[in-house]
Amino acid sequence: MTLSRRSFLHIGLATAGVTGVSSAAALHWSLPQAQANTAGIPTNIHLLNRISFGPTPEEVTAIDQMGYDAYLEQQLNPEQIDDGATDALIRPYNAVLNLPLATLWRLANLEYRLTTALYGAAILRALHSKRQLLERMVEFWSDHFNVAGEEILLPMARYYNRDIRNNALGNFRALLLATAKSPAMLIYLDNYVNIAEHPNENYARELLELHTMGADNGYTEADVENVARAFTGWTTSEESGYQFWFNTSQHDSDTKQVLGQTLPAGRGIEDGLHIIDMLVRHPATAQYISRKLCIKFVSDQPPQSLVDSTAAVFQANDGEIKPVLRHLFTSNAFKAAAGQKLRRPFTFYIAALRAAGASIINLGSSYEHLQVLGQPPYAWLPPNGYPATATPWMTTNGLLARWNGGMAITEGTHGGDYTGLRVNLHTRIGNPATVGDLVSTASQQVFGYVLPQAELAPFIRYASDDGGAETPVTHTLLSRKLGTLYGLMIASPTFQWR
Repeated sequence: MTLSRRSFLHIGLATAGVTGVSSAAALHWSLPQAQANTAGIPTNIHLLNRISFGPTPEEVTAIDQMGYDAYLEQQLNPEQIDDGATDALIRPYNAVLNLPLATLWRLANLEYRLTTALYGAAILRALHSKRQLLERMVEFWSDHFNVAGEEILLPMARYYNRDIRNNALGNFRALLLATAKSPAMLIYLDNYVNIAEHPNENYARELLELHTMGADNGYTEADVENVARAFTGWTTSEESGYQFWFNTSQHDSDTKQVLGQTLPAGRGIEDGLHIIDMLVRHPATAQYISRKLCIKFVSDQPPQSLVDSTAAVFQANDGEIKPVLRHLFTSNAFKAAAGQKLRRPFTFYIAALRAAGASIINLGSSYEHLQVLGQPPYAWLPPNGYPATATPWMTTNGLLARWNGGMAITEGTHGGDYTGLRVNLHTRIGNPATVGDLVSTASQQVFGYVLPQAELAPFIRYASDDGGAETPVTHTLLSRKLGTLYGLMIASPTFQWR
């Protein structure tokens, strides 16, 4: 009996005792069930699932050889990792992103070249970089300090490529100050028009609500108003080449009261610096940042005990990010949370490429795939960044897009150009003698380990046309089943939930 992809889906559901549902509803229903089947995930694979954009055979070998703690320590110190191959890939994009703004202005096809450089560098770094934790933290802070919009493309180049990246594993105060002074943020949240005569509260409100303390967490409307007054005169302009500058004549130098502290009269830029120091040291900020990190890397509803202990490390280390991450990833709560995070669309797409050993030969096609999936880089317009929890992404259309996306990646398996990618699964799979060998090898490459036999069974039934694990692997079988087998694994709940 020949088994189709639809038949495979119903095999998986029948195994779980569910019948009589459509393919779309079945996929939507089945995703959460993976959370009940994660006890067998090796600890090393769990770490790779969270601190990288998906395990690769090379990284599985590296962490197994080095050990959990040593591998984590290396990722926390990315300067120790040779990433020359990735640097070479993104050199053309960095050549654009690092141009002086005055030079960028003169480029032909400026918008196209700048957006291509921004998106290309983000996608290729996520896919190929050996400094995976750095890339995950750049993603985290890019959402946390989100800016977006066609009108700020020029300053965005430096914002994401320098201000965020250079501070992603550094000190929170330095990162907060870099974003506060960034022309991209100044324009995005209107602080460039925040003047003493007419204070603009947009940046002040988001600084408190999104960047530091969290909404309704111990500050008042009067605090927002006075924070806005403290940042009057922090500005930028096209005439300045989109550089930060402090306009003394537009600063409100009168006395201010913020969070019970007095900012004395007669000061200038010191007012804003005082606010930044105050917010970085505030216990609510430690709680808020720690909770967001726990949601990002642990679960959508992390244990309060882990949030509290992480916040204590944040405060004890004056906002240094590495000790916070070290504490989080070595905690028992983290190690017990395997399978509790749904891969967001961008992470899913990159993880699927890494699982298939794919390379990108047409960046535009990859960007189109991410648009269909719903998470192209730097395209979330509100200041809160792309959602970090599962619920907003669990729509029927969104989940079917993942399923179809996985198939689009892996069905081009003969080494040629397929939807802008180059994939050759025949080279990766070796020469398995039986379907059992084939499925086990594919599982190792897609998930980073061989799934338990009960979870392999539906894949074996599909690949063997119900003939069993001892079915011989022939060229005909590989040509019919190999790409789709990988695609079904990528579409599976076990791959979606990491």
